[in-house]
Formats: sequence, C-alpha cells, structure tokens
Amino acid sequence: MSASRAQQLAQRRHALRARSRSLRARAGRHAQALQPVLGWADRAQAAWRWVRERPPELLWPLALVAGLWVARRPSRLVSAPLRLWSVWRLWLRLSAGRRV
Repeated sequence: MSASRAQQLAQRRHALRARSRSLRARAGRHAQALQPVLGWADRAQAAWRWVRERPPELLWPLALVAGLWVARRPSRLVSAPLRLWSVWRLWLRLSAGRRV
C-alpha cells in the first residue's frame, strides 16, 4: 500500500469518526426529547410487573373496579383509544412543524 493511499484512508477514518460523534450527539438530543414518554412506558412496565407478581386473589378487586368502570360507560373501550390516537396524530403534526 502506498503512503498516499494510507494517508487517504487515515483521513477517511478521521472523517467517519467525526461524523459518528456528531450523529451520536444528535441521537442523544433526540433521546432526551423522548424521555417523558419513555418514563411513562417504564412506569407502565413496572405496574405490569407488579400485577404479575401478585397472587390472583388480590387482583380480583382491581379487575372488578376496571370492569365496573367499563360497564358504566362501555363506549370507553372505543373512545379512550381513539382519543389517544388523535392526541398522537396532533403531536406528530406539531413536531413535524417544528422540524421545518
């Protein structure tokens, strides 16, 4: 391998490492924006883990309360996910406007 080729490869490696540093920093900034959402996901995962660790006899009252909540207004089974979906779409639209 010639000296000039080795120098070109060293320069290329340096440029790639610099770009990699830049991309990692940008990914870190984007990850910070997701921190509240991921925090809620962690809480939901912890709650699910708590539910799975409990004996079923202790969960019957929780299931009863959830059943009564749905029975009181069955439309919640449809309206709650639709509301969440519309909030998600609004968030996507607003975040797309910030990027421009």
